[in-house]
Amino acid sequence: MESVYVIVLMIVAYVDVQHAEETSGLTTNPNNKMGMVENRLTDTELLMSFVVFRHGDRTPDQEELDKFPGDHLNNNIFFPYGKKALTNKGKQRGFRVGEYLRNRYNNKLISKLYLPDETSVRTTDYARTKMTALTALAAIFPPTQAQRWNPFLNWQPVPYDTEPHEDDDLLYYYNCPRYLKLREKVYGLPEVQKLIKPYESLFKYLSLKTGTNITTLEDVFYLDNLFQTLANVGVNPPTWAQEVMPKIKEITKIEYACQFYDSELIRLSTGILLGDILNATSAAMTGDKEQPNLQLYSAHENNVAALMAAVGVFKPHQPKFGSAILLEFRKRLSTGQYGFTAVYAPDAGGPGIILPISGCGGQPFCDYDTFITLTKNNVLSRSEYKEQCFILDV
Repeated sequence: MESVYVIVLMIVAYVDVQHAEETSGLTTNPNNKMGMVENRLTDTELLMSFVVFRHGDRTPDQEELDKFPGDHLNNNIFFPYGKKALTNKGKQRGFRVGEYLRNRYNNKLISKLYLPDETSVRTTDYARTKMTALTALAAIFPPTQAQRWNPFLNWQPVPYDTEPHEDDDLLYYYNCPRYLKLREKVYGLPEVQKLIKPYESLFKYLSLKTGTNITTLEDVFYLDNLFQTLANVGVNPPTWAQEVMPKIKEITKIEYACQFYDSELIRLSTGILLGDILNATSAAMTGDKEQPNLQLYSAHENNVAALMAAVGVFKPHQPKFGSAILLEFRKRLSTGQYGFTAVYAPDAGGPGIILPISGCGGQPFCDYDTFITLTKNNVLSRSEYKEQCFILDV
């Protein structure tokens, strides 16, 4: 219950912040104190990194378009991309993700050459995450002379893996019925209803203006996404939407808090990934050299938020296009102690912000045993996931 109480407090705090802080609640000013924090890691050796990043800017999907139907839009505005597709700006943002990772891990985790044993890449089964992976990889691994296969093209193919949509445990929204049931239950909790109540007039107003039934947090979240993705193709929100946009953003934050409201929701949303990370790092600690140093996941904003929630660094917000959470596995040189550092890049291309893991004394380095203790309730095996996702009695 303590974790639930903390998240409720986060919701209350976050719906009161100024618009400038709404997308992340974090400063990305390169003149902040990050240099001092980085200096506190000089006694550590970087061994591995696990990076989950959101795809770049996209066009709307049909579920979002259905929230505001009418003659004000036509399919021509999505040409040549199509619906739910990566735009050129999104490709550029994906490239900046890759530039940031190359700069951070150059000659630390990855060589100048593309060496298959050093890097693994996984995407969800969406064109936009696959294309974002390709653009990021183009920036991470421009061919050196030894790997240049076309003298006129500064690019080389780098492979990625994708699970079929129906088997993808990163897509827990769609593949885990229990997660959806539990989230629905959270919406009805008295403390959440208390937060929603001040927005009842907003739901009615949005329903009137869109001509659709806007009654839930998720409805408003989809509408928020719709306006963001229409802007990606040059269609600005109508004046009425701009006037209430701050309140729409507040609802989006409450929605994100509900998505990861307690340890079971966190466990179902990213427990498998966290388990994979712990298995890989445990193997590395015993001398297993088969683990890729850099493990990349091209996914969605909810995946970025889910891993942040699992490791205790999440404050409710919607991660932006091209944002990334980096969980770095390190070894303290003076003591030989292993541990983790969490780095959040709220904007594509950085800068990255080191976020102290909750429960680790505000330090940038969280020792391995403490991390295991803090996150043990958030880990899930694949067999447990398949079993638990279809237990619908909540």
